[in-house]
Amino acid sequence: MASPTTTARPEDVIRRIGDTNEKALAYVLDPDPQLSRLSRKAREAIIADLPPVTAGALLGPAALARHFVASAASGRYRDLFPLWELFRLRPDDCRPILAERQRALEKARVALRTAVRLGISGHAERVAEDVAHAQGLIWQWLREAVISALPQVGQRPAIASALLQREPGLDVPLPAEPDERWLAEAAAARQARPLAAPVEALLAANAHRLPATIHTLSLAFEHYPDRLPELVSRIDLSSPSVGALMAWARDHGVGDRVVEQVRESVEQAAGLSRAQGAATWYQWQQRGVKVQLPASLRASNLDGLDASRPETATLAAVLIADGAPLDMQGTVNDLATRNRQLAEKAYEAFVCAGLDVSLPATLESNPLVKEGTRCSYCQSWTYVRAGHERRCPRRPPAPVGTTPQPQPEPATPEPQPEPAAAEAASPEPATPEPQPEPAAAEAAEGEGRSAGQEQ
Repeated sequence: MASPTTTARPEDVIRRIGDTNEKALAYVLDPDPQLSRLSRKAREAIIADLPPVTAGALLGPAALARHFVASAASGRYRDLFPLWELFRLRPDDCRPILAERQRALEKARVALRTAVRLGISGHAERVAEDVAHAQGLIWQWLREAVISALPQVGQRPAIASALLQREPGLDVPLPAEPDERWLAEAAAARQARPLAAPVEALLAANAHRLPATIHTLSLAFEHYPDRLPELVSRIDLSSPSVGALMAWARDHGVGDRVVEQVRESVEQAAGLSRAQGAATWYQWQQRGVKVQLPASLRASNLDGLDASRPETATLAAVLIADGAPLDMQGTVNDLATRNRQLAEKAYEAFVCAGLDVSLPATLESNPLVKEGTRCSYCQSWTYVRAGHERRCPRRPPAPVGTTPQPQPEPATPEPQPEPAAAEAASPEPATPEPQPEPAAAEAAEGEGRSAGQEQ
């Protein structure tokens, strides 16, 4: 500030007072002496450049109360909370403002009731926060709105818990058999803060019915350990986050239960068909879950399986390792005579599964395969399944401690100029000196001899 008693910059005022309700209230309780000495003219010069709450705090408690009333009446009902706090701290300054703005206060009360009604059927956590923070007359208004919808409040555990914490003796109709939505909301509220005793007891009794997520599993592990095994059994194996759920279960000592669920899902799929069973088994193999093969998949044949699928190749590798007499080379040779596209896929899958097969002669001249698109190590057509270069088992490993160097790109030949341009760019040939004609040469030679004789 250039002269604290006469002028001030808006940014300095905002820095000293703040631009939130809490900071404005704190400033009103302990105003800055330099800002208090600003003249009326200096305040009027900067008031338009300040946030409304900052301007109200600068002008004093009465102006700040007017701001809170106007803001709440316009729909920002939560400004009623700092208004009551300001009234509690500076009642003499605020009482005239509240008395002369009854219509605005009634509008703010309507906005509060509307927010409660919408929050009970929508964002219940906001209503729960309001119930926890409201005081005095504002709490009476809020309580009236909440009590009028008490049956609906029982279906929103966050609001019910906040209400019961303020009034433990209130009869809130909680559900006898809460559904999953109620339990999930109660679990989310429990993570944020402790619940009221009735809501906590209902959640604890039904914790095993919670949707199995990382948050609910952690909640059960910390607060309801006796319900954890049942909750783990509810993990959805088709969930996109099943990998994280399995990792959590493994780290907390309940991974065997998830593996048992996987085994049951594989057996159930195998009961439908060998193809579905192999696909489900292969899916979990890829995730690193080792599951024993169901009886229908342990047969020493590939009946009912698609030879071009990677799960079939992996299953065949397991069966061969167990001693099954499977002729995989004959399988791919026979498939190549009937469908070269499927045979290309089958050969690539067989190679990646570690089977000892070679490229059928029929596929060596496959017209669909462009030059340079076969793997240089196993001759698989790399277009049939993405990522073959990274997983090819026949690729020799790089020496220890070395980093594979990328192959240099072939040099691009310089473009040759066109003939016309070449001619234009080449230097002009030297002009030959003119040669004398034969007759003139002989005459000059004769003149030279006669001149010599005269001498």
